[in-house]
Parts: sequence; structure tokens; C-alpha cells
Amino acid sequence: MSGFYEPPPTFGSPFRARLLNPKWDVIAAQLGRPVPPVLQALYEPADGVLRSHFRVFPPDGASELWLDLFLPMDEEAVAPDGERLPPGIVAFADDEHGDPYVFVPDDSGDGPVFLRRQANGEPTLVLVAPALSEFLAWERRQAG
Repeated sequence: MSGFYEPPPTFGSPFRARLLNPKWDVIAAQLGRPVPPVLQALYEPADGVLRSHFRVFPPDGASELWLDLFLPMDEEAVAPDGERLPPGIVAFADDEHGDPYVFVPDDSGDGPVFLRRQANGEPTLVLVAPALSEFLAWERRQAG
């Protein structure tokens, strides 16, 4: 499913249709609160989430990360690998291994981003960024 398209594809697909039509009611129910504006802004304009397969560079010089594709804001964001996430958390993207990036909104409406990896057969959250807004502002480069 990976690939960079310039410009974003105009043809239709079920996955593209899901990216372009977030189910905010499903996400609000999972979060137990209204969907934070920072998450809604990620999906508008939609061409941003249609881009995929790039490296993300933390500004502190830490190792680059891989973002394979953004996930639709629907049931997949609630259970990105078929296993339901705990309440208050949604997945918005995944890495090259299919491990989901998850967003945990706090009282400010923003909140940390974690990468959910498997460690010894158990899901483990690894902090990636202190806020989704910061993560989305990091430099991105298409994979070569």
C-alpha cells in the first residue's frame, strides 16, 4: 500500500474513500471526548494523508522514523492491527513494519504520539513526540 504519488492519485479506491471520509463519531466514541482539532486538521486538506512512504526527522537529531501510510479515521484507527486499542487512544499512521503510531489527547486537545510495538509478544508504547502538533511539524523526506 506504500508509495508516493505526485500529485495525489485522483482515481478511486476503497482505502482512498475511507481516508477522505473520516468517521468522526467512531473516533469521538473511542476517545470518550470530542475529536481534538489537531487530529481533524491532519485530515483537511485530505491530500496530506494521501501521501505516504516517507522518513520523519525529529528536530533533536534522534534517529529518523519511517511513516508508511496514514490510516483512515474509522474502525481501523480504533483497532489498527485487529486488536482494539485502549479507550482514549487512536492510531493515525503506521511504520514500515505495520506498527501503529497512536495519539493520546490530553486536556489541552493535543497530546503525545507513541509507536505501538510488540516486545516479547506484548504491545509496548514507545514515546515518539510530546505532542501530535509537534510530530506533524517535523521534517519529512520521501524515501529514495
